[in-house]
Amino acid sequence: MHHRLLRNTIIGIGMLGLLSACGQTKSPAQQPLASPAVSKPQVTSSSSTPASASQAAPPATPASDNKSLKIKAYYGDESGEKLVEQETNISYQQDDEKYMAALKALSGSADSKNIALFKGFTFHSAAAKNGLLTINVSMAPEARLGSGGEALLLQALKKTIFQFSEINSIDVLVDGKSLESLMGHMDLPHPIKR
Repeated sequence: MHHRLLRNTIIGIGMLGLLSACGQTKSPAQQPLASPAVSKPQVTSSSSTPASASQAAPPATPASDNKSLKIKAYYGDESGEKLVEQETNISYQQDDEKYMAALKALSGSADSKNIALFKGFTFHSAAAKNGLLTINVSMAPEARLGSGGEALLLQALKKTIFQFSEINSIDVLVDGKSLESLMGHMDLPHPIKR
């Protein structure tokens, strides 16, 4: 009996929370017009009474502003000996954010058999200017790979980023610095050219 009461209470609180969220945001077309001389700020409260279904406005969806793009991302195979291509969708709001979205896609693979070569990398920025994409990263100690892994990682980076026809070269900075090598095995050109 006690468990049933507790479960019903939790469900009731959840439903009340959902209902109270409905109708709190209105599109500009649904808001009443205010005279220029008198304007009241809109105050919302999380403990307001639930609006009826006929008065509730559909909740605003910020994700509707997102653009979506299907790209090919590259990962290591199970043995870490060759690249595996995988189609993935990235989403972004501004056009210049698509590069960061593509880089973040390299950090994890939907297929558990593939190795995310960029696991342990933190992408701080990716800025494009005149065909050059400058990427600033940090690497955790566990992100370091052997020479074969580093070679695959650089290939994955080039194949993924050079899908964007407007990018002709890539400059990879580690914590804002130009290094001769990412992990000490392969040369890191500044910039990497198409």
